[in-house]
Amino acid sequence: MMFMKNKSIWLDDKNRALKRVSKNLECDTLIIGGGITGLSTLYQLRKENVKALLVERNKCGEGVTARSTAKITYLQEKEYMNIRKFGNVAVAKTYLESQILAINKLKKVIEKEKIDCDFVSSTSYLFTNNKDNISKLEEEYNFLKSAGANVEIEKEKKFKYAIKAKDNYMFHPLKYVWGLKKILRDFIYENSKVEKISREDSGYNCYVNGFVIRAKHVVIATHYPYFIFPLLMPFKCHTEISYVGAKKVKEFKNINAINIDEKIISYRYHKENKNNFLIYLTNSMPSPDVKSIKDNFAFLNKNDNFDYNWSNKDIITNDYLPLIGSLDEDSNGVLVAFGYNTWGMTNATIAGIILRDIILNRQNKYIELFKPDRLLNWNKVFRFLPDAYGSIKAILKSNKRNVNNTKVIYTKLDGQNVAIYRDENNKEHIVLNRCPHMKCGLVFNEIEKIWDCLCHGSRYDIDGKCIEGPSNYDITFKDSGVDQ
Repeated sequence: MMFMKNKSIWLDDKNRALKRVSKNLECDTLIIGGGITGLSTLYQLRKENVKALLVERNKCGEGVTARSTAKITYLQEKEYMNIRKFGNVAVAKTYLESQILAINKLKKVIEKEKIDCDFVSSTSYLFTNNKDNISKLEEEYNFLKSAGANVEIEKEKKFKYAIKAKDNYMFHPLKYVWGLKKILRDFIYENSKVEKISREDSGYNCYVNGFVIRAKHVVIATHYPYFIFPLLMPFKCHTEISYVGAKKVKEFKNINAINIDEKIISYRYHKENKNNFLIYLTNSMPSPDVKSIKDNFAFLNKNDNFDYNWSNKDIITNDYLPLIGSLDEDSNGVLVAFGYNTWGMTNATIAGIILRDIILNRQNKYIELFKPDRLLNWNKVFRFLPDAYGSIKAILKSNKRNVNNTKVIYTKLDGQNVAIYRDENNKEHIVLNRCPHMKCGLVFNEIEKIWDCLCHGSRYDIDGKCIEGPSNYDITFKDSGVDQ
């Protein structure tokens, strides 16, 4: 099957790179990662005159942020149902409150800074077309009303049953990131990869491009954090992959929607110049369950031929709450923000506020809710076990060859295990066939022309450059001596 553009619709616009780290630097807070979380945190800190810098190994926004459907909504599939199951009603209400706060803060930043990012108000729908799930949605409606959310029952019968909320939004995520990048450009370094972090008596030395950045606090704002082991990340969360398409349509509709049924359907509309697009996501599954990436894209295009095709990955935590905060509460030296359970636009925004307040030693009611080392209860332990099993299963499964892709050859060259992909021009692309993060085998994504690690989500371009972590190394064959 031939696709018009095998990339995210958000990546059609050009993003000019900023300066690289080219000398030793010193700051109060160094932020690693230039997605929406990193930029939001930098914005909040610089507004408080904190001497903060940000480094991004590629270009800002072109990782997971660029693959989102970019809905800004508190109607979040089964999120509150899951939190009530693995926590309690009070926790779910506090989480809902944080999402509404994030929406209002995001709106305020866009309006105050006059960021042109196709920001529009939108009615959100949470729906089911399965009569067996109507009672679940009725229960969800009662919860949302009791928590003070501005929701109502959809009466136009677009769905079997639906809740709708009018105080939500949609935008272009990269235009938003680029707007913040323009405002904060003096404090951002791109094409600057942190290779090592060492603890010193009064702070941290971060080694970047052969130079050292000295910082009191380090914020790891990458999609899946690296440089840290104590949280046992593979056992506290799992990666989920979804398939997304965008196609031109005649009419722009100011709505977005997601269902609670077994087969996930999520969609929204987008207006770009004179063109209207439908953006549609489906076929979500844990990464270890992926059997054929090509077949999953074919499933996406079964009834529609999309003009854009891409895949998206999310980190799902075992209690369905993000992990935001300090790894060392005594010094607040290293902080993380990740595990947004598919709702990155709001949680990245609230993360910037929480991290700011931790660094400034301010009170914030959400610090306790999202802290990374929060205690387990029995329900969380119940989720911990399948996440642990899933991680082990992913590692073992990755050792099997990708039998669904006959264009990839696995062999040895110069004593190294390599994978070779031959493109449509008969050119060979040779990479090392193990992910440096935890030595999982790699799968070639023939649609997007990237190498995927289905264990923990690392991605590499066709010739092995790392474009998304948690891996911090390339898999280029000529660099075969690195971390192998």
